[in-house]
Amino acid sequence: MGNLSALKEMLFPDAVGMVLDRLTEMDGMVVAEAHSAVPELICPDCATVSRRVHSRYGRRLAEYPVGGGQVVVKLGVRRFFCDAAGCGRRTVVEQVEGLTTRYARAGPGAKTL
Repeated sequence: MGNLSALKEMLFPDAVGMVLDRLTEMDGMVVAEAHSAVPELICPDCATVSRRVHSRYGRRLAEYPVGGGQVVVKLGVRRFFCDAAGCGRRTVVEQVEGLTTRYARAGPGAKTL
């Protein structure tokens, strides 16, 4: 499918920290498989920087309209530990700026599946 980096910039120009791994077509829909590549997170509760990964899992985001078709994003994300002693939050899930938000299945303007 050509240069994935260039395709990522065309399809998801606002997605900061996302790496596009693969594009496939299934039943007339394009499936974009990607992962986040941020090296660290900042805890939203205590502002402690975290680099220690707790776990990984996949998110299936809603359909995004692109060029008259639909694109579904399968995004691999990591959950990081917050190691601050006084913080009540134990883990933090990474977000892809411009694509995901906390507690949501899709970014702004996307249709929920």
